[in-house]
Amino acid sequence: METKALERPTISSYSDPAEFVRDMIQYRKKTERSFSVHRATRALRRVSPALVSLVVQKKRKLTLDRADEFARLLDLNASEKYFFRNWVGQMSGKDFLEDQPKAEQSRKMANVSILNDWINLYVKDLFLIPRIQKDPRLVDQQLRQVTTSRRISKAMDFLLREGHLRRTLDGNVVIETNLSVTDPGVPSRKIRQFHKGALGLAKQALDLYPVNERMANTFLVALDEKRHGELLELMKEFTERLQDFAAVHVENPDRLYQLLINLSPVGGKLE
Repeated sequence: METKALERPTISSYSDPAEFVRDMIQYRKKTERSFSVHRATRALRRVSPALVSLVVQKKRKLTLDRADEFARLLDLNASEKYFFRNWVGQMSGKDFLEDQPKAEQSRKMANVSILNDWINLYVKDLFLIPRIQKDPRLVDQQLRQVTTSRRISKAMDFLLREGHLRRTLDGNVVIETNLSVTDPGVPSRKIRQFHKGALGLAKQALDLYPVNERMANTFLVALDEKRHGELLELMKEFTERLQDFAAVHVENPDRLYQLLINLSPVGGKLE
């Protein structure tokens, strides 16, 4: 007789964080021989076995200031951490992006076809700027150090045809979605070309713009496989927060910025 594999609790199917915490703890106990709440909380700040017990019994509410530590206790992945923190924050009467104004948010997955030419994304997002919406010729001015007018015109035609941009009745060209996201985990030559283009622009910016207009940090870190995985999760969690930040509508932007998050090996792996 076959035994059914234990299914990991799905966070989006719960209506109460305490119940999700309870079931995730049970899941970890059943799937990890060495796991215990007492042992796991030793490495956490302001989270004790007693507090965990009270939360599970619904005698204490989870608060936003402890959400990240509880996420560590439950060993949540980057997307789950983001969901969990936002969920706890909403139940505490606080927004996940507490410092952001209440504004329309727009974010959707984009088909990889938008990267038929990586310049398409830069042309599209320049139309977040009101002056460019009114005068699309300014796109040429913004990208003159990057590409040709012909390539920009081709990108415009593609973006309008595919619905990423649209013309309004007063003749402006506006963006349809604040943030278009492609899955970085999907192997694709087009995505690689986009990242290469972005790194090329970053290299140019080191020579074109003063330090008060840009920021560049490079860290060298020696890692084993376990710490490498932890760093990837940390970067994924930050990326989730950053995407929500970027999706918030800005009333009157006057410049387009790019932010690169890049983790790459230096040299080969030593066995």
